[in-house]
Amino acid sequence: MKSMKNILNITLLVFVATFWAHSMAFAVDVMTVLGPIPAEKLGVTLMHEHVAAGWVGSDRDSRAPYDRTAAEKVALKTFMDLKAIGVTTFVDTTPCDITLRDPVLFQSLSKKSGINIIMSTGMYMEKEGANTYWKYRQAVMGESMEQELYELFMKEIRVGVGNTGIKAGLIKVSSDDPAITDFEKVCFKAAVRASLETGVPIITHTQGDTVGPAQQKLFLSLGGNPKKIMIGHMNNSDDINYHLYCLARPDFYIGFDRISLAAPWGKIKSEDCMIELVKKGYADRIMLAHDSIATWPGKTFKWPAAMVENVKDWYPTYIHKKLIPKMKAAGVTDEQIHTMLVDNPRRFFNGE
Repeated sequence: MKSMKNILNITLLVFVATFWAHSMAFAVDVMTVLGPIPAEKLGVTLMHEHVAAGWVGSDRDSRAPYDRTAAEKVALKTFMDLKAIGVTTFVDTTPCDITLRDPVLFQSLSKKSGINIIMSTGMYMEKEGANTYWKYRQAVMGESMEQELYELFMKEIRVGVGNTGIKAGLIKVSSDDPAITDFEKVCFKAAVRASLETGVPIITHTQGDTVGPAQQKLFLSLGGNPKKIMIGHMNNSDDINYHLYCLARPDFYIGFDRISLAAPWGKIKSEDCMIELVKKGYADRIMLAHDSIATWPGKTFKWPAAMVENVKDWYPTYIHKKLIPKMKAAGVTDEQIHTMLVDNPRRFFNGE
């Protein structure tokens, strides 16, 4: 009897150990600027925002030198506003070559606000990014641009940005519209290699309202994992057929991530398309954000009078304060909203 009891105890221990090892093998941690957290802890997630982002060269304008303390003061108000409405994770999609990706600022904001910040590596589209360095290294030095960009992405994911030790948890790549340029294709190749090797997912910038399917086709040709790829800026189009065409390729997520922005960056009627897609059963493929910018590097400016109306609601509380009530009035359920803001970001980082 005692022998049988020992056998049962040993069998139970083996079962528990095997189950634990199996669970750990498939557990996915997401890298935030404060270190890794389980994907299950992401909570309410805005999937495409910016702490600070400016045009290339704005950090070189000596009339308005970068002041981290001042930037933090402005950005922290935004983060506290987000905390008050229940946002728990802020995905910063500023790539390597856009001003101003400041890991130290991100880390301080996360500590003070209690909001998770996920930082990106990656490159912006050719015509607006800082790509001359990489092109010259290939053309003049004979270096492989794809290999060098891959090494850059890997370094920022595994070691950290610069000498900060603060690691990226996402890859951002971008393309023009309607055609993806040769340089951008190289960036996509490097991104897919780094994503497959590290498990870190990819988000895209689409410049216009047609290029999403071309990005999907390129990713598939490179062997990318669609479950870890989100095609961004669906708000660029208010033609639901465009959105459905992107959704026709299985497993890819799409981002209505310019919510609240009107022309020239987004189309307000795209919100109605998103609501219709949810009612058609696509809530499990859609993620939401604003593409907001908490603070602008460089010299301060005012929006031209003709554009004030188009940015009047551009603030990362818009989804909670205005869009969610609009969705509910249209028949979208709390469960579907939870799917887009909580379940899908978790599944995306898990590769589900």
